[in-house]
Order: sequence, then C-alpha cells, then structure tokens
Amino acid sequence: MKSHKILFTIFLILTVAINVFIIVEGFIGGDGSASQSFSFTEMFIEIVKVIDPESEIVKNPEATHAVIRKLVGHFALFGISGIFTVLTFVFTEEGLTTRKIETIYVSLSLGFLVALTSELAQLVTPGRFMSFGDVGIDFAGFLAFGGLTYLISYLIKNRKKKEQ
Repeated sequence: MKSHKILFTIFLILTVAINVFIIVEGFIGGDGSASQSFSFTEMFIEIVKVIDPESEIVKNPEATHAVIRKLVGHFALFGISGIFTVLTFVFTEEGLTTRKIETIYVSLSLGFLVALTSELAQLVTPGRFMSFGDVGIDFAGFLAFGGLTYLISYLIKNRKKKEQ
C-alpha cells in the first residue's frame, strides 16, 4: 500500500503540473503560441521529408501546421492530462473499487474545467481567441486518453482479482 501512496503523489503532482502548464499556455500571445507550434511542425516536416519528400505534408506546411496545432496542442496535451488525472484516482486509497461513478464525474469535470479555463484565458490574451471548438477538441483528447487509461486500469485490476 505504501507504493500506492507514492504513485498517487507522483500522479497528483503530474496532473497539477500538466494542467497548470495547459492554462499558462492559454495566456501566451498569438505570435508566441504560433511560433511554438510551428517549431514542432517544422521538426515533423523534416522527418516526413526523409521518408517521402513529395508528401502533401511537405508541400503544404500551413495546412500541416493547423493539423499539428490541433492534434498536439489540444488533443494530445489534454490526453496526457486525462491519463494523469485517471491514474491519480486509480492510486487513491480506494482506487477504482468504490465510488466509480463519482470518480468518473470528478475526472470529467476537471478535464472540462481545464479545457474551458485554457480557452477563457485566451479572451484576455493578445492575438488569441476563445473557441468552443477547441474546448471540444481538448475535452475529446481528455476523454479518449483518460477513458483508455481507465479501461486498461480496470482490466488489470480485474485480472489481478481473478488470479488471487
């Protein structure tokens, strides 16, 4: 049980850290945010060039940038938040054995709250705009990765029960 407390603490710290990072990113101005995501896009394009220099990804960097920005900056980043949030609940004292519904509601509420907060931050940030579509992409990433993490954790726990 001591290892559960250690893992709970680690995942709680990671959950808080990723969510603070996400919200802080919402306050970065439009130019800074675009620069960050375009740097990542350029790295991705360079990798694709090695594999297929004639790829549409290489030929159309602006469209690639838009996709990368949504997939990485929204969907995947919130997916990481979903993973850490669910793992935090998995390693609580009760784990996923009790209060499953409450745990799911709290997790989903936290994910939605961070998604909404990060977009609301953009209302007061120069060069940025709030988008309910982005809130949806953010929350979808949280749901997909968090849901998968929950399912895997649940299956592992049931398998361990059967082995005992």
